[in-house]
Amino acid sequence: DYSKAIYYYELSSKLNNSYALYSLGNLYAKGLGVKQDYSKAKYYYELSSKLNNSYALYNLGILYTNGRGVKQDYSKAIYYYELSSKLNNSDALLNLGNLYANGLGVKQDYSKAKYYYELSSKLNNSEALYNLGNLYINGLGVKQDYSKAIYYYELSSKLNNSDALNNLGNLYENG
Repeated sequence: DYSKAIYYYELSSKLNNSYALYSLGNLYAKGLGVKQDYSKAKYYYELSSKLNNSYALYNLGILYTNGRGVKQDYSKAIYYYELSSKLNNSDALLNLGNLYANGLGVKQDYSKAKYYYELSSKLNNSEALYNLGNLYINGLGVKQDYSKAIYYYELSSKLNNSDALNNLGNLYENG
């Protein structure tokens, strides 16, 4: 019942509960129980982020990465991902790595991508582990090393990453 959820989130948010503010932002971002409105999502994420909610900071980065409710701005996305990553948000670290790997808003730099993927992987982010495997299998910013690629794919697969499992299958099928 989204209307009851909104009611209680609003009550909680008046008591400065960062998770209630974050949850209201999510409802507006996804259009759950309310008309989808990225500007309102941004508003609630900003309130939540002032209370150091790493998820709200991360979602602000997502809004700026994708240009939802705001003008696409990779510099602002990086700003919010960096703030979120300081609060140990593994997805923010992953997205920083992705921006460097793809040269979005920054000069393409696989070494920096690897750095952020490694930080994220230390927080058990399966996608970061998978991306490390991809760097090693393709020799991007690192010396090509199939055994290290397999190592990272296996770690990622233990966290149920289906792409890592698929890549392992490809590696074993093709030698």
